[in-house]
Amino acid sequence: MAGEREWSRGLSVNKGHVVKPKNESGNMTSEKPAAAATGSKRTAAPLVDEAYRGVTINFHSPEFNQADDLNDFSGGLCAYEPLGDVVTADMRHQMERRRRGDMVDLPADGAVPIKETEDEAEADEAAAPLTVISEGRTLIVDTDAERAIACSKILNDRRLDCTLLITKGASAEASFSGPAPRGVLVVVAAAITGAFGGFSATVTLNGNQKRLADLLSSEAAVFDLVLDLQPVPSFAGDLLPMGYYAPGPDAAALDAAMAELPEMRGRFKKPQFTSFEEKRCLHGRSRTRDCRQCLDICPFGAIQSVNRKISVNHYLCQGCGGCALVCPSDAIRLLEPSREEMLKALKDSLNHRPAGADAPATLLISDMKIADAYKQFETGERNHEHLIHFEVEQIGHVGLDVLLAAFVYGARRVVVACRTQNTPGIRKAVERQTQMVGAILKGLGLPEDSVRFMVFEEDIDSEKAALATAGIGAVADSAFVPAAPFFAVKEQRTQVRLAAQLLYEDSSVNEPRLPLPAGSPFGAIAVDTDSCTLCKACATVCPSGALSTSGDVPRLTFLESRCHQCGLCEEACPEGAIRMLPRLFCDPATVEAPVLLHEAEPFRCVSCGMPFASPAMITRMENKLTGHWMYANERQLRRLRMCRICRTRDALTSKDVTLWNR
Repeated sequence: MAGEREWSRGLSVNKGHVVKPKNESGNMTSEKPAAAATGSKRTAAPLVDEAYRGVTINFHSPEFNQADDLNDFSGGLCAYEPLGDVVTADMRHQMERRRRGDMVDLPADGAVPIKETEDEAEADEAAAPLTVISEGRTLIVDTDAERAIACSKILNDRRLDCTLLITKGASAEASFSGPAPRGVLVVVAAAITGAFGGFSATVTLNGNQKRLADLLSSEAAVFDLVLDLQPVPSFAGDLLPMGYYAPGPDAAALDAAMAELPEMRGRFKKPQFTSFEEKRCLHGRSRTRDCRQCLDICPFGAIQSVNRKISVNHYLCQGCGGCALVCPSDAIRLLEPSREEMLKALKDSLNHRPAGADAPATLLISDMKIADAYKQFETGERNHEHLIHFEVEQIGHVGLDVLLAAFVYGARRVVVACRTQNTPGIRKAVERQTQMVGAILKGLGLPEDSVRFMVFEEDIDSEKAALATAGIGAVADSAFVPAAPFFAVKEQRTQVRLAAQLLYEDSSVNEPRLPLPAGSPFGAIAVDTDSCTLCKACATVCPSGALSTSGDVPRLTFLESRCHQCGLCEEACPEGAIRMLPRLFCDPATVEAPVLLHEAEPFRCVSCGMPFASPAMITRMENKLTGHWMYANERQLRRLRMCRICRTRDALTSKDVTLWNR
């Protein structure tokens, strides 16, 4: 559609650097808004399969149902006249779904960009892209009033509506030659939240914190863009989102930001980088051992806990991948880029090594920021034919599945590298993934240091030196193994198990149980049968159904493929009879089959003979309640050995109950 531009996927957003959005052809957007562009050439639409010719396709919004001379199956689309303010029944249905909360990308605090009616969700997990409209409302924050006003004049001349915040907390004085100009607010400090198309601010004024919306009109309270000229940006997050420019003291970066800001007007398509499945989520299950990994790692504040349930704001999400990386239950999955895309690109990279190179490959996995240093390092290294560089959009996309797939596809040494600009939480999470892979390799009889994690400094020279000292490009000891027939599947946990299984089958070890570090999301549990009373507390709290106590006989069964090592069963066990066994079991038949952990003959009611509990449970209750005033005689203690029906009947016909009632 004319005027609509595509959000660049996997944004490299860091302080002082923002990646521009791209249009549908993949090029950077033009200086003028697309709606005002003239003289542009129209490209032909892609060919359509013959099976789809003549098929009528109806979209929810009439503005999308426009046929033109570029339509390869002209006549197959239904064209509608714009309905103006008319709301169709289908539109009401979509709005009602959002009002009920069926969709996860609900607005938060009013600081959310305009969202249009979306198409029906695509098949599987593919989510329809969001639409962000930027009208050019720009917030300029600076400690230098004169510089802020000068920038405002330039941007106003280029059709941006600017509001100025002059902070005097970072400098001695924020003064003017006369009264403060109109549209300029002088505050002590500012805290900015939100995302492209929906930034909002809280300011400190006269010792009090106030929302900027309370000081401005409601229409001017939300901003599409931010130009932050302070030495330290005011964004309340670890990384700067799209549309937030913080050039710092770099004059060249300021010039680039001033040139790019006018291009950020118009309509943009933003993908939903992740999907969230609430029924898999472990958050809110326990108040003492609650899972908060996605909440703690998100650098943009896109994930919040609302009434002890996870809520994802897809407008704030920038696709760093940290949440999907640390989620132990696959409740959050990365959609952009998809796992299929990443693994296919990884396989192609390892298969396209130099002709005749049969030496084992060292794979360097890095984000886009390491690319320049790698190119210079590759030029000067003799053994660079042994080195294959695989570039990912965000280092948070590199998890267990990608690392194990690299070894399946033939890599014999893997180095994961990132720069210090990545947040500490994401760096720590990626390092944790490499440690788990190292433990798996050790269990398979391979060198544990075959996988390494490195953090490089921000200058190319130090990065080149780090690459050299890491032994990258050196020949490994083991032979190069051709790529295995390994395909991507939807579930990340299943992907990890498949990769580990292939590596195990190719190894010489006979032990399929590979120990993992404590806290790993794979493993089993050990039950002390002498202490366990089969009270069913563990199975009741298990969120994934890994533990089960079904059947008429007191028994506890376990399905290892479903265990996330969340520890809720260990916490709930009143006997302390459960402990975690973090491991990866390379035996599909055992992992997918229920295993009996504990079983006992049922205890039968002493009155009617009906089985209703385990003998250990009855013994424990008697030991606990002996001496209690409600169980002072033998008849009262005998009720503990009755089923609930007989126990109730005996209590109602007993004299001691009559005495209580009096």
